[in-house]
Amino acid sequence: MSASRNISIIVFSLLVLSMCIPAYALQSNMLDPNLQVTLEYPDVVKHRDRFVLSSVIKATADQISNITLSISSPELYSTNNTFSLSKLAKDSTFGNDFKLETKSDTPNGIFVANAQVTYYIKGLFDANPVKNTFTHAFNLNTQSSPILSIDIQAPNNVFSGEPFSIKGTIKNQGTMAQNVQITAYSDDISLEGKKSFLLSSLDSGKSSDFEFLVNVPKDLDIPTHAAIHVNGTYFDDSNQSHSIQDSVNIFARHRGMMEIGDANGIWLGTFFIAPVVGVGTIVSSAIGFFIFLWHFKNRKKQKKNKKQKT
Repeated sequence: MSASRNISIIVFSLLVLSMCIPAYALQSNMLDPNLQVTLEYPDVVKHRDRFVLSSVIKATADQISNITLSISSPELYSTNNTFSLSKLAKDSTFGNDFKLETKSDTPNGIFVANAQVTYYIKGLFDANPVKNTFTHAFNLNTQSSPILSIDIQAPNNVFSGEPFSIKGTIKNQGTMAQNVQITAYSDDISLEGKKSFLLSSLDSGKSSDFEFLVNVPKDLDIPTHAAIHVNGTYFDDSNQSHSIQDSVNIFARHRGMMEIGDANGIWLGTFFIAPVVGVGTIVSSAIGFFIFLWHFKNRKKQKKNKKQKT
């Protein structure tokens, strides 16, 4: 067998192995003076969904024996919800996977599952070993469809004709969503630029960031308060459509005289140019003083020119 063929077989084996390894999203820890147990499981499961709950047991004391871990819930069905281990040396770990299934009549939402651990300390040497038991409750989330939420941020004030950014995050707390489409629009003002975002799929428990770079028309008539809406549509695995919406408010206006930076104000040396209250009015004593000084010098210059002409 050639070396290249051996490499191909190894790569294929690793690929198959990686596809068989379950993906976990949530983790719960059970703590005891003698044992530590870590549980890992999906953040979202479907009805009648078969999934794997992974457990790792670690001994933190000597002479631990007859360890039993069991998983139970009225909403779960399993043929192997109990695992036993005869003994475990200190600082050693042992893992086990529980194959579980949610019932068909489990309602949408969060339900509680329980994990219980029993073990004996000094059970191998003591005539009267001490039995210990500790329990832990954790939550599982059953959903029959995708549940998308959206959060957006935009500047409070913008200049007409100048681009500004609308940033957002979309998160899925249900089953996988497909063909996610996000668009931005406003009934109060015209928006120009990039206003759409497409995502082929979004797994359960995952999130995705997006950004729109838009501007309002340069020939804006008057300062305007406007609501910008961000709408989204997506589909579940049965091709049923769902929708989401969020909105943010902005104040659009022309750039005032001697304003620099964005429409929310910016530091200029030791002075601050604050937001405009009205058209051409700048809330800043320092900038106002410079404007007054310019008008004063300009008026003196005009008077001087008149005298010279006469």
